[in-house]
Amino acid sequence: MPPRTLSPAGARAERHALVRVLVVDLEIDDVKRLRATFEGDGGFRIHTARTLEEAEERLASGAFDVALIESSLWSPEGADLVRFVRDRRLDIAVVLLTSGSQRDALPALKLGAHDFISKQFLDDAEHVTARVLAAVAESRTLRRRETMVRWLEREARTDHMTGLANRRAFDEHLQKTSDEARRAGEPLALILVDVTGTRQVNEAYGHPSGDAMIRRAARAVASSIRGCDFAGRIGGDDFGVLIRGGDMELARRIARRIAHEIERLNNEGLDGEIPVSVSFGVASGPASNAADLFAAADQQLSAHKGLRPAITPFFLAGEDDGPSVA
Repeated sequence: MPPRTLSPAGARAERHALVRVLVVDLEIDDVKRLRATFEGDGGFRIHTARTLEEAEERLASGAFDVALIESSLWSPEGADLVRFVRDRRLDIAVVLLTSGSQRDALPALKLGAHDFISKQFLDDAEHVTARVLAAVAESRTLRRRETMVRWLEREARTDHMTGLANRRAFDEHLQKTSDEARRAGEPLALILVDVTGTRQVNEAYGHPSGDAMIRRAARAVASSIRGCDFAGRIGGDDFGVLIRGGDMELARRIARRIAHEIERLNNEGLDGEIPVSVSFGVASGPASNAADLFAAADQQLSAHKGLRPAITPFFLAGEDDGPSVA
């Protein structure tokens, strides 16, 4: 049996991973022409959708690399299909099928499509497959670039010793959350945690021992807060915990939970590990700006430093013009 001979387009397709194509077009003749164009090219798998509901269902499955979409279904600002792809953040190349010129396709391209193919070329396998493969390659390149950008942004906002947010990220989140809480009239609480004695430990036993204390405290903080809370390392041996919707009672309870977890980790520590002790500063206020909230918690932290054991006593002092403190 003689070997199968592929067209140049088919050979190019086979050099790529399998490309899964969804055709979204209400015109049966256009769909038939595309099927005929891709026939015999082993690098493509073609599926079709005849309605918007069917298209959304198929796209949501995540089983496609590229969608060939009739431009009239994509063009209008706020079109259902455009909104669906954007809201779902689908990783898929979009190539428009247009009956007009490039100028006619521009409004639709501005809505996020990668390329367009004029329907007059649907019978040209070389042209169609080249445009489809180029769109898929562009989409994958953009995804890799976006992934790298997100990774770099996360790296720039992460404290590498503890895995928590760094000071820059914490300050930005504190300002943003404080502004939102003040506009909404919601309470906001801030807990400052200071690991005591790290300087003396560094001088006596070396920095690795002091670093181990900081990492242990960070584990206690991370495991004691709620999923909606935000924690960061804001200094050499200082941590901050931001509690959205948190009043003083909730903030004190979370602070005590952190202290109990530190004691538990101390008790489970290996021989030779230095126990961790901490001091807390807690403040809460429904209408406080970020600076006032931080200053109130920091004032309490300074007053509590040096107290033992790790669970620092809390003293509630209400203030009419600023955050309440614990």
